[in-house]
Amino acid sequence: MRAFLGALALALGLGVALYSLRGAFTLLPLEEAPCRPAPLPERAELYTNGAVEIPLCRRAWLVFRLQGTPAGGHGPWAMVVEGRRVLWQGEVLGVREVKVKTSGRGVLALAFPNDLYQPPEDRNLFLLRLKVEPP
Repeated sequence: MRAFLGALALALGLGVALYSLRGAFTLLPLEEAPCRPAPLPERAELYTNGAVEIPLCRRAWLVFRLQGTPAGGHGPWAMVVEGRRVLWQGEVLGVREVKVKTSGRGVLALAFPNDLYQPPEDRNLFLLRLKVEPP
Protein backbone atom coordinates (compact mmCIF):
# COMPACT_ATOMS: atom_id res chain seq x y z
CA MET A 1 0.00 0.00 0.00
CA ARG A 2 2.85 2.36 0.84
CA ALA A 3 4.52 1.70 -2.49
CA PHE A 4 1.26 2.40 -4.30
CA LEU A 5 0.76 5.73 -2.48
CA GLY A 6 4.38 6.68 -3.14
CA ALA A 7 4.04 5.90 -6.85
CA LEU A 8 0.76 7.84 -7.00
CA ALA A 9 2.35 10.88 -5.32
CA LEU A 10 5.33 10.68 -7.70
CA ALA A 11 3.06 10.47 -10.77
CA LEU A 12 0.93 13.36 -9.53
CA GLY A 13 4.00 15.50 -8.83
CA LEU A 14 5.47 14.70 -12.23
CA GLY A 15 2.17 15.60 -13.95
CA VAL A 16 1.97 18.96 -12.15
CA ALA A 17 5.62 19.69 -13.04
CA LEU A 18 5.08 18.91 -16.72
CA TYR A 19 1.91 21.02 -16.82
CA SER A 20 3.78 23.95 -15.22
CA LEU A 21 6.66 23.65 -17.70
CA ARG A 22 4.26 23.86 -20.65
CA GLY A 23 2.84 27.10 -19.24
CA ALA A 24 6.30 28.47 -18.46
CA PHE A 25 7.53 28.07 -22.04
CA THR A 26 4.41 29.36 -23.82
CA LEU A 27 5.17 32.52 -25.78
CA LEU A 28 2.92 35.46 -25.02
CA PRO A 29 2.73 38.63 -27.13
CA LEU A 30 4.71 41.59 -25.84
CA GLU A 31 2.89 44.68 -24.73
CA GLU A 32 3.13 47.47 -27.28
CA ALA A 33 5.55 50.15 -26.16
CA PRO A 34 4.31 53.72 -26.19
CA CYS A 35 5.66 55.87 -28.99
CA ARG A 36 7.99 58.64 -27.85
CA PRO A 37 8.60 61.40 -30.43
CA ALA A 38 12.25 61.98 -31.34
CA PRO A 39 14.25 63.10 -34.38
CA LEU A 40 13.72 60.85 -37.40
CA PRO A 41 16.71 59.11 -39.00
CA GLU A 42 17.74 60.63 -42.32
CA ARG A 43 19.95 57.72 -43.36
CA ALA A 44 20.89 54.32 -42.01
CA GLU A 45 23.25 51.51 -42.97
CA LEU A 46 22.40 47.98 -41.86
CA TYR A 47 25.45 45.77 -42.37
CA THR A 48 24.06 42.99 -40.19
CA ASN A 49 20.65 41.81 -38.99
CA GLY A 50 18.95 44.61 -37.12
CA ALA A 51 16.37 47.36 -37.13
CA VAL A 52 16.14 51.14 -37.24
CA GLU A 53 13.53 52.70 -34.97
CA ILE A 54 11.46 55.49 -36.54
CA PRO A 55 9.89 57.52 -33.71
CA LEU A 56 7.02 59.03 -35.71
CA CYS A 57 4.04 59.16 -33.36
CA ARG A 58 1.32 60.35 -35.73
CA ARG A 59 -0.62 59.35 -38.81
CA ALA A 60 1.30 59.99 -42.02
CA TRP A 61 2.57 58.55 -45.26
CA LEU A 62 6.21 57.48 -45.10
CA VAL A 63 8.32 57.13 -48.22
CA PHE A 64 11.43 54.99 -47.79
CA ARG A 65 14.18 55.12 -50.40
CA LEU A 66 16.05 51.85 -49.89
CA GLN A 67 19.07 50.26 -51.51
CA GLY A 68 20.14 46.65 -51.23
CA THR A 69 23.26 44.72 -52.12
CA PRO A 70 22.66 41.04 -52.95
CA ALA A 71 24.54 37.96 -51.78
CA GLY A 72 23.88 34.30 -52.44
CA GLY A 73 21.52 35.16 -55.29
CA HIS A 74 19.09 37.16 -53.14
CA GLY A 75 18.79 40.76 -52.06
CA PRO A 76 18.15 41.95 -48.52
CA TRP A 77 14.67 41.37 -47.11
CA ALA A 78 13.25 44.53 -45.57
CA MET A 79 10.25 44.89 -43.29
CA VAL A 80 8.45 48.05 -42.18
CA VAL A 81 6.51 47.35 -38.98
CA GLU A 82 4.29 49.43 -36.72
CA GLY A 83 3.82 47.82 -33.33
CA ARG A 84 2.71 44.28 -34.19
CA ARG A 85 1.55 45.08 -37.74
CA VAL A 86 3.71 44.52 -40.81
CA LEU A 87 3.06 47.48 -43.12
CA TRP A 88 5.35 46.25 -45.91
CA GLN A 89 7.89 43.54 -46.56
CA GLY A 90 9.89 42.60 -49.61
CA GLU A 91 13.22 42.03 -51.27
CA VAL A 92 15.29 45.10 -52.11
CA LEU A 93 17.47 44.76 -55.19
CA GLY A 94 19.16 47.98 -56.28
CA VAL A 95 17.27 51.15 -55.34
CA ARG A 96 13.59 50.88 -54.40
CA GLU A 97 10.99 53.32 -53.05
CA VAL A 98 8.38 52.05 -50.62
CA LYS A 99 5.37 54.09 -49.46
CA VAL A 100 3.40 53.07 -46.35
CA LYS A 101 0.59 54.67 -44.36
CA THR A 102 1.04 54.77 -40.59
CA SER A 103 -1.72 54.84 -38.00
CA GLY A 104 0.28 56.67 -35.32
CA ARG A 105 -0.17 53.77 -32.88
CA GLY A 106 2.92 51.78 -31.96
CA VAL A 107 6.61 52.13 -32.63
CA LEU A 108 7.71 52.10 -36.28
CA ALA A 109 10.79 50.21 -37.39
CA LEU A 110 12.65 49.24 -40.55
CA ALA A 111 14.00 45.71 -40.05
CA PHE A 112 16.67 43.72 -41.93
CA PRO A 113 16.43 40.02 -40.93
CA ASN A 114 18.46 38.13 -43.60
CA ASP A 115 22.09 39.27 -43.54
CA LEU A 116 24.59 37.10 -45.41
CA TYR A 117 28.33 37.42 -45.86
CA GLN A 118 30.01 35.10 -48.37
CA PRO A 119 33.18 36.79 -49.61
CA PRO A 120 33.27 38.59 -51.95
CA GLU A 121 29.46 39.05 -51.57
CA ASP A 122 27.93 40.92 -48.65
CA ARG A 123 24.16 41.44 -48.32
CA ASN A 124 23.39 44.86 -46.80
CA LEU A 125 20.43 47.23 -46.57
CA PHE A 126 20.68 51.01 -46.77
CA LEU A 127 18.06 53.63 -45.95
CA LEU A 128 18.97 56.42 -48.36
CA ARG A 129 16.10 58.77 -47.51
CA LEU A 130 13.00 58.92 -45.33
CA LYS A 131 10.26 61.35 -46.32
CA VAL A 132 7.12 62.12 -44.29
CA GLU A 133 3.97 63.22 -46.12
CA PRO A 134 0.61 64.25 -44.61
CA PRO A 135 -2.10 61.55 -44.47
